[in-house]
Amino acid sequence: MKKVSVVVPAYNSHDTLARCLGSLVNQTLRDIEIIVVNDASKDDTWEIMARCEKQFPDKVIIINGDKNRGAGGARNQALDMASGEYVGLVDSDDYVAPNMYELLYDKAKEGDYDIVDSGYYREATDNARLYTGDDLTGDLNDEKRTRLIAGGGYLVTKIFKRELWQDPVIRMRENVRCLEDMDILIYMFLRASSIGNVKEILYNYCDISDSATKTMDVDTYFDSVYGAMEAIYNSCHLMSTYKGAQEATEYAIINVYSFGINRCLYDQIKKYGASKEMIGRYFDETDQKYRAMLKKLAKLKNKIITADYESNAVVKAKIKDLDLEIMKECDKRFG
Repeated sequence: MKKVSVVVPAYNSHDTLARCLGSLVNQTLRDIEIIVVNDASKDDTWEIMARCEKQFPDKVIIINGDKNRGAGGARNQALDMASGEYVGLVDSDDYVAPNMYELLYDKAKEGDYDIVDSGYYREATDNARLYTGDDLTGDLNDEKRTRLIAGGGYLVTKIFKRELWQDPVIRMRENVRCLEDMDILIYMFLRASSIGNVKEILYNYCDISDSATKTMDVDTYFDSVYGAMEAIYNSCHLMSTYKGAQEATEYAIINVYSFGINRCLYDQIKKYGASKEMIGRYFDETDQKYRAMLKKLAKLKNKIITADYESNAVVKAKIKDLDLEIMKECDKRFG
């Protein structure tokens, strides 16, 4: 068994894949496997992967997907093959520090942690952040899970015990353009018993200009939002730890609900400006297509959210008043 399996989905990654794989094959942790999945790319992604495997056959495993399944589907193919004690995920646009997985693995073994998190650097904003502070580490309870879920974060900055993915089996949603891992992150916080951290910036997130969220049409974005809301609830609401972190989990769903509403109302908000006084006009001037989307979102939200906005302390603390009023109007009209 390898110490860490690193999962890398790759689609049309000509410009970034070599740098990404270079940062992985040169990890100071030697007992590592790197599973790279070509998600039916149309460029030379497969050839780049093949050259890397030929050069590092003891570390690199490559899979040539014959159908585009999105980042979630490509990751699932790799997760099915992963043999490591722990699993990490890296996007092919990004790269990591040479000692990332040694530091994460050593910390995991030190405390027998289910998850270990690290800091990341975002090139586009010149911003560095660690989501899991010392006050959230150790054995998890309702308060820590609530704060972790409400705080957010990323799968790619972490390693996870493989059993979290396997017992029971949990996989990512396929053919999703954004928010494809939100339900999984929340599930992992509810599933794990403990979490550790490495207070160093180990993951470099590179926000490329044609990334999925920037080139996405409204229909695709709507599908991603609806799917994320549904998946968070379906994955988590029967877990024994759900009730203790229900406010935070419902906040996550409500926050995505707000994303979807605001995207449907984007043209009206741009036209009239962001103002509580204009909320009625936003909805009055929305065409039939977007009304149908708003109705579908509101029906789902009413089905899976148990409490109103005012009684959820996390919602009140983290969602802006204007967005709350827009959601209330959507609920009134379509819920």
